[in-house]
Amino acid sequence: MKSLKNKITVFLLLLLGSALLFPFSKRKGDEESSAVQFLKVASLNGPSSIPVAYLYENAAILDGAPVEFQLYASPVTELPKLLAGEVDIGFLPPNIAAKAYNSSNHALVMMGISGNGNLYLLSDDASLSSLGGLAVKRVYVAGQGATPEYVFRYLAEGLNVQMDFSIQTAELAAALASGKIHYALVPEPFATVATSKSASVRRSLDIQKLYGEKQGGGSYPMTVMVCRADFARKYPDTVQKFLNSYKKATEWTVSHPQEAGTLVEKHTLGLKADVAAASIPNANYVWIPAKKGRGDMEKLLSVFLSFAPESIGGALPDDGFYF
Repeated sequence: MKSLKNKITVFLLLLLGSALLFPFSKRKGDEESSAVQFLKVASLNGPSSIPVAYLYENAAILDGAPVEFQLYASPVTELPKLLAGEVDIGFLPPNIAAKAYNSSNHALVMMGISGNGNLYLLSDDASLSSLGGLAVKRVYVAGQGATPEYVFRYLAEGLNVQMDFSIQTAELAAALASGKIHYALVPEPFATVATSKSASVRRSLDIQKLYGEKQGGGSYPMTVMVCRADFARKYPDTVQKFLNSYKKATEWTVSHPQEAGTLVEKHTLGLKADVAAASIPNANYVWIPAKKGRGDMEKLLSVFLSFAPESIGGALPDDGFYF
């Protein structure tokens, strides 16, 4: 009996030792299950969420990975949730993403560019055909302290253009249509709304084209996808599945604007179906992985750096920013 007790004691000690040596060991299937259950995605109310509508509708494309979508009114409300670990993946303007990386001990990484330039100079001035025609003119600009302002400052250097930020972005279309103002720099879908309200308001200047000409090619990002750095390191397979799904969603959105518009309104993402659908052809939705898009990203961030270094955290992000 004593021998049996000794054997049992040895067995229990060995079992306890195994548990101490391998406390977190799991079967492969358990690891995969653990990886997929944490994915929480933040999207922004409005145009940047148009491609996300497809994922709201077709979550099954994530190969069984449950995704919880959370909608935020602006980057100001979304960013703290990312930094606090309450969401894993989100969408931000490029300068805010860069500043978050530089000022938060590299807590966020850029996954890719989800939207390229979509700015237009709208006017009822039929004679306007070049930037030079804006000299000493008052131009109302949507997006103070953001990409529209600094891209326009970069392009209009030396022209003595008077930039005015006094009218809210959502009100610019009506102001143009009524003749209250005559020149406005706006992104999609506001450009589509403005041109639909008045036959005299037109897309006088394509800012994407002018930027590319001055930079010697390329475009400028308007929106980038980011991920919590620790999440990306811990669950790379889950992240890659989402990136693949988002790429598919973007391609479908560009190819099916009417259907995409319907989904945007159905899932209450901030736009009516007709407005979303009409804006998609000019909205420049893309999916460019971070490393491939680094050149365009750094060109834009260099523009921010020249005018407002603090807007990107004082320096270009290093290699670790690009997933």
